[in-house]
Amino acid sequence: MKRLATVLMLLLLFTGTGYAAAPLNGDYQSSDLGGPLLLGRYTEAWDGSGSALSPWTTLNAESWNGAALGTQWRYWCSTSETDGVLLTDNVNASGNGNRTYMKTFVGGYIWLSGSGPWANGDPEYTGYIDTYTEFETITYTNWVPIAAITNVQAIAYFDNYPGTCMSFYIGNGTLIASTDLGQAIPADYPGLLDAGCNATRTEGAAWDFCSLTLSIVDCAVGTEESSWGGIKSLHGD
Repeated sequence: MKRLATVLMLLLLFTGTGYAAAPLNGDYQSSDLGGPLLLGRYTEAWDGSGSALSPWTTLNAESWNGAALGTQWRYWCSTSETDGVLLTDNVNASGNGNRTYMKTFVGGYIWLSGSGPWANGDPEYTGYIDTYTEFETITYTNWVPIAAITNVQAIAYFDNYPGTCMSFYIGNGTLIASTDLGQAIPADYPGLLDAGCNATRTEGAAWDFCSLTLSIVDCAVGTEESSWGGIKSLHGD
């Protein structure tokens, strides 16, 4: 009996049947849009001499159910390697107005709970980020930044299901606090990560995310409408 159990376990390992199935394809929206996704909170952290627009700023985002972080989704450790690029500058000579920057991040990981609306048998779904671009609009009064909003576009894929891709968009992120404005990061926000994915930093900003859309699609080579290349062409390489 023990020998039979061992053989069955080895068969599971070598045939890859330890996984149930890829997450279910679909478009999932956050609760403020009438969907099943939890809203989220995130931090961006930088070295003491830097800022949110500096290289090596690192992201850490998790779902928020009103009491706990990270029960449904999470992404983390995506890091910028260059300065933010100024796209528009509407600040007048008195220092009032807004500026919009584009920030590009590389690397990073994703995690989806196996009990989310994409549930298909696995206890969890892990993967990593392929592209992540953030557009941040900062409002200034007398040259002092007083508020900011952000929009995010990103694409990721899953470790165990290379034929399945995920894109996610955050249409409305609101700045809650930033240490460069002399504000403390509130409790119950993700930790401030360094570029090595460790929560060692003390400088950064906290944001609330809403209006989130997460899409899971087939990106297997050869499909006409949902190929990996097709998805990237839709959202920029």
